[in-house]
Amino acid sequence: MAIAFLLEKMPNRSKVGSILFISVGIIMVVSVLATVMLRIISHQSRLTHHQVSRIQAQYAAKAALVYTLDKLRRNDDASWPATGQYTKRMCRSGCDINEPNLPNSIQRVDITVFNINTGIPGTNTRKISARAIYTYTP
Repeated sequence: MAIAFLLEKMPNRSKVGSILFISVGIIMVVSVLATVMLRIISHQSRLTHHQVSRIQAQYAAKAALVYTLDKLRRNDDASWPATGQYTKRMCRSGCDINEPNLPNSIQRVDITVFNINTGIPGTNTRKISARAIYTYTP
């Protein structure tokens, strides 16, 4: 009688096996989803950092243009002549223009002042260009 009672209370082995496979399957699906989410978040972080570096470089180039226009407008610095084409370099230290407040991602900004009559046609103006060299460091 005791053996019959124990056999009735034992779980069906096929049910236990199927529950085990379902549990392992759910754990695998959750693991894959977690891995995918972590990769997406990591990739998005790198993209955001690169975008910030690019925007910093863009604004550094614009600041260099404003600085150049101010120097040319004042005409009180012999290193910024009113004629001829020349290039100046802006960086944190050791360049033509030292700017210690440049972000770390920006290596330098190259400013080129072109000859007269290269700007807006018919206005006797000069073309000025600024190019920021920046690095993306993850």
